[in-house]
Amino acid sequence: MDKNKKTKRKKHRSKNNFLFLFPIGMLVLGVVLISLAFFDTLKHAYYISQLFITQEVVVDAVDISGDTSLDETDGNTFPEFGDKYAELKIESAGIVSPIYVGDSEEILLQGTGQYYGSVFPGEQGNTVLVGHRNSVFKTLGQAKIGDEIIMETTYGDYVYEIVDTKITTGTDQSILAQTDEAMLTVYTCYPFDYIGHSPDRYSVIAKLVEGTPLSEVDF
Repeated sequence: MDKNKKTKRKKHRSKNNFLFLFPIGMLVLGVVLISLAFFDTLKHAYYISQLFITQEVVVDAVDISGDTSLDETDGNTFPEFGDKYAELKIESAGIVSPIYVGDSEEILLQGTGQYYGSVFPGEQGNTVLVGHRNSVFKTLGQAKIGDEIIMETTYGDYVYEIVDTKITTGTDQSILAQTDEAMLTVYTCYPFDYIGHSPDRYSVIAKLVEGTPLSEVDF
């Protein structure tokens, strides 16, 4: 009898432990799954929060990145990662934005970033620019075929004419592809009014119509 009672008590304790631990385990699992689902959103929110740090810290961060202002540049210098080397102007969309080499989150908080690996204006190939849809490129959809895009770089001005606009999925890498002629691709996340991590990309494609070939620029 004593042995049966001990066995029953042991089973009872095991059942109570299970009933106690099960909801805790489900809660932990739920937190983990939610965290994974919203990781990109939380990461983006963190970088957005950096907009509210003191101006002194922002200046220090820019100095470390090797930023060079167009007004402060003495002569032609070839841009390096983190440099502000140009200004983007799309008059039809009301866009005026500094352009930095690279497309990290820190850079995109400051303006437009050039995809690191794409060619510079003046070279044969595809120059790829990216910016946030809720800041510098919130009006990119207003730019139409035939409109003009200007890149005022530290080594010369380059004028492009928009030849196409398109919407692709976020996993489509075709907008980064290189071309045989001098082209410009400006893209952002899409839809423009989407809340959260948007699934698609909106691209404006333009061809070079005026500008000095990079091989003729004296750096």
